[in-house]
Amino acid sequence: MKRGYLIVPLVLLIAPIAIFLATGRETSPVRATPTEIHLDLEVGGELFQGIPGDCATWHELYPNYCIPHHQDAYQDNGDGVVSVCDYIILDGIRYHIIWVGPTYFTEDGHVWEPVGDPTGSPICQDWHMVYPIYCQVAHVDDWEDNGDGVVSECDHVLIAGSWVHIDRVGLDIIVVPEPTGTEETTWGKVKKLFSDLF
Repeated sequence: MKRGYLIVPLVLLIAPIAIFLATGRETSPVRATPTEIHLDLEVGGELFQGIPGDCATWHELYPNYCIPHHQDAYQDNGDGVVSVCDYIILDGIRYHIIWVGPTYFTEDGHVWEPVGDPTGSPICQDWHMVYPIYCQVAHVDDWEDNGDGVVSECDHVLIAGSWVHIDRVGLDIIVVPEPTGTEETTWGKVKKLFSDLF
C-alpha cells in the first residue's frame, strides 16, 4: 500500500480534533478573557474621587455584564486619582487602565460611556452604549441640567432622538490585561496554526 493512501485517513481523523482544540472550546464553564474590559466602581451612586481602597468591588459592564471583581491592589501613576496608566489587580490579575471617565446609567436600563473627552457640556458629544447593545454610538442633541453644571443624577439628555433621565453617574474604567511575558508554547502555536487554517 502506498504512503499517500494513509495520509488522507490520518488527516480525516486528526482534523476534527485539531479544529476542536483550535477553537478553544472548554469543558468547564470558564469565560474567555477579552482584550478590553469595561468596569464601573460600586460606591453608592456618586462619582468616586481619589484612589479606591483595596477590597473595592468593580462591576463588569462589558463583555460580561454584572460580574463583580474584587480589587486586590492598586498602583497609582502618582497623580492621586484613578487615571490612565495606573495599574489595578482584580481577582489576582494585573490590568493596565487605558481609559477613565463617567458611566451614565439611564432610567431606560441603558449604560453609556462618552466617546473622547467627557468634560464640559454633553451637547454634541457622542456616547457609546456599553449595555445592553455594545458599541452603539449615539449623538447627544440636548441636555437639561439639574443646576450643578455637570452631567449628574436627575439630568435629562436628548440622545438618539429620545429624552432619557440620568439615574446614576459612576466611575468607569477600561482595562487590558498586562502581558505576562511568557513565551507561547509549541502546543499553542499548533492550535493557532489550525485556527488560522480553518
